Formats: sequence, structure tokens, C-alpha cells
Amino acid sequence: MLPPLFTADYLSRLETLRIQTRRRFLGSRPGGHVSLRRGAGLEFADYRRYSPGDDLRYIDWNLYGRTDRLYIKQFQEEEDLYTSLFLDGSASMAHPAQDGKSEAAQDIILSLAHVVLASNDAVKLSLLGADTTPSTTPFFRGRQRLGAVAEFLDAYNPAGRANVVQSLTRQLQQSRHPGKAVWVSDFLFPLSDVRTGLSLLRGANFDLALIQILGQEEIDPPLFPGGARLTDSESGEESVVYFDTHAKQTYMQRLDRHNRELQSSCHQAGVYYARFITRQDLSHFVLRELPELGLLM
Repeated sequence: MLPPLFTADYLSRLETLRIQTRRRFLGSRPGGHVSLRRGAGLEFADYRRYSPGDDLRYIDWNLYGRTDRLYIKQFQEEEDLYTSLFLDGSASMAHPAQDGKSEAAQDIILSLAHVVLASNDAVKLSLLGADTTPSTTPFFRGRQRLGAVAEFLDAYNPAGRANVVQSLTRQLQQSRHPGKAVWVSDFLFPLSDVRTGLSLLRGANFDLALIQILGQEEIDPPLFPGGARLTDSESGEESVVYFDTHAKQTYMQRLDRHNRELQSSCHQAGVYYARFITRQDLSHFVLRELPELGLLM
């Protein structure tokens, strides 16, 4: 069963969108994305000299009239696109529980998957750092496979500490189809791991986008001036934290610096970056903000 957000109206609006990529890839069947191949597509690519046996329909007779030479028009073929969706499976995605980060992540992933499936392209989902099995799906095609995507996400149970580099390396060893990749996470782990992950994905020939999901309580946490016993969601370690106004100010400065450096790393690597806060309207984020940022069109 689909989540409540996925009404008939929302699904139909998703179907007006397509994944946008700044690079061209080889597909496996005709589709709506400009390919690396040249053939009988709609987008003009170049000219080449006529050779005996070439289709006379592609001769540019106007150019022949000006040069007295025969040239063939070449067009860019349009093929399908492979899209890989990577979802953070570590425990931090489930905390703070009241913020609904994991639910938001699922809805964003499912929305993107429907955009891909409705475009007759192929989509695959992978969980990073999760102990759940299976941690990846095969490539799905066709609107009718949205239920299979939703079923995979129903088993999404963020737990444990993510080893991002190891998990990505393992997933990419099985990757055979470069194309678009979208990585969804809170990215609340060392930026060195993020940068290594970006290098791995770009090295695997993906056109990459990052979507950072943060909970409302993470960007505006409550005060505990008298102290509170807190548990690390990934390590399970407990400690007493005295979180007064000064401590909150320090935390906010460090979070802001972390997020700005994350965005800067994406910019330097030529990677799309978007941030979603759980207080936002998720349908507006997907239908309006992601197209404005260039991830969808």
C-alpha cells in the first residue's frame, strides 16, 4: 500500500516530470533522453560527407546548393536512462523519531522512483549501511512496479552505524549501468566520508544529486539546562548532556558550518544539492523545488 501522500492527484503530477541529467548515457532501448549514440533521433547533431548507400532522406539539399557537395544530417538518438537511488540506512535517519525523517526519506525516494517508472526508464534502490536483506533491488521498469518499490521501502528500518565508504564500495561493485544517481541521507557524518562517497559515485560514471534530510528538532533542538541522559542512536552510548543557551549556540554554529561545507563540496564536484527540513511541505519540495534546482524537469 502506498503512503497517504500518494493520492491520484499527486501521482498524476509526478508523471508530468522527468529526471534531468547534465550528461548523456548509453541506454538499452528507445526512450526520452538524448543518448551518446547518433542515429535517427529528433535532435540534430552534426553533418558528415555522403557515402554511397546512405539514406537519401537525410541529405541536406540546401547545403548541397551552396557547396555543390552532398552531406548527410546526423541526429542524436533518444534512449532510456538508468537511475540508482541510494538511501541512508543508518540509525540516525530514525531520530529524532517525532520528526519523521525516515518517513520523509521514503516518500522522496518513492516519488523519484515513480517519476522514473512513469517515464519508461529503469530505477534501482539501494540501502547504505543497513543490515536489512536484501539491501538492493533489481532495476524496475513500468508504472506497475511502483508497488514493488513501495514494498521494498516498507522494510526500511534504519539501524546501526553506517560505514558509508564500505557500503558504497560494495554496492558499486555490483553496478553495471551508469546513469543518474540520487543519494538521500541526513549526511550527519564526517565530511571526509561524504567526499569519498562523491568520488566513488562520480568515478562509477554517475551524474549525481544529493538530498539532505534534517529533522526540525535537529535544526532547533530543545534546551536541557538541568541535564538530560541522551543515547547515541548509532553507537548506543549514553551520556548526560547539559544543553543550555550557550551550548545550543555552539551546536547551531557547527551544524551550519557542516551544512555549508557539505553544499560547497557538492558544488565543487558538480553535484546537485538540495535540503529538506521535515517541517516543509514534501509535495511542494518534490513538485516545485527539485525542478527549480534542476534535478527534475
